[in-house]
Amino acid sequence: MEQIEKADSAAVIYYNQPANPRFFRVVKLRNLSLLQGTMAEINGEFLYGFEECPSMGKFYFYGKGDIVDVVYFSIIDSCMTFSFIKNGDKHFTRMGLSSKKLIDSLSIHAIAPKASN
Repeated sequence: MEQIEKADSAAVIYYNQPANPRFFRVVKLRNLSLLQGTMAEINGEFLYGFEECPSMGKFYFYGKGDIVDVVYFSIIDSCMTFSFIKNGDKHFTRMGLSSKKLIDSLSIHAIAPKASN
């Protein structure tokens, strides 16, 4: 996931129900310095045995207006992981406590998108 280092902004999507992306809230980040530690964890060593952990939300990393990559997260205590699809396989990396706290704190600012007509 080294390509996320090329991102210049991100959106953090919080699902209203785990593993159900239909209804969500979002917060946008234009300054990725907040996410440097989180990005390092996303690029950490792969973990195994977390396939049953539900996704609680995801990051969209953007660069030059296009999506660079999508990274999912689970903040349940027994499943604190990031996950992403690469070459058709789903990979997991460990989420540290500081990333969990950051994700939790950003959720306060997340809002539901306005319905389009």
